[in-house]
Amino acid sequence: MRAKTISATREDYLRAIYLLQERHGGRASTTETAKYLHLSKSTVSERLKDLMRDGLVVPHKYASITLTPRGQKIAQSLTFKHRIIEVFLHSTLKVPRSKVHAEANRLEHGVSDEVAKRLHCFLGSPKNDPHGMQIPRVN
Repeated sequence: MRAKTISATREDYLRAIYLLQERHGGRASTTETAKYLHLSKSTVSERLKDLMRDGLVVPHKYASITLTPRGQKIAQSLTFKHRIIEVFLHSTLKVPRSKVHAEANRLEHGVSDEVAKRLHCFLGSPKNDPHGMQIPRVN
């Protein structure tokens, strides 16, 4: 049985939760997620229900959420791709640091895991992105 494909929008939600968990050392809130994604809290709440149903996030008290192991793996992989793309854009193509984030947001969904790993090796296995954020390890 093939794994269900996850849309770029769902990936964005998972990555937002991952980054908020990374920033706050644990859980993310619906409100924080909405602010991060520049969406209304009600829109985010509806989408989170879908992610819960699909086993990607777990709700907790006080509207906080965490990623399931499967959601964590997807978000970590996407964050790896995003940060590697940022390194490539900045160090190789000399795109200004102020512009690499927006470019990486557009490109991260289209890069395969294999290409991201090869790009990581090509760049000398960097540990941090141009903003100083640690590049997560992926299998």
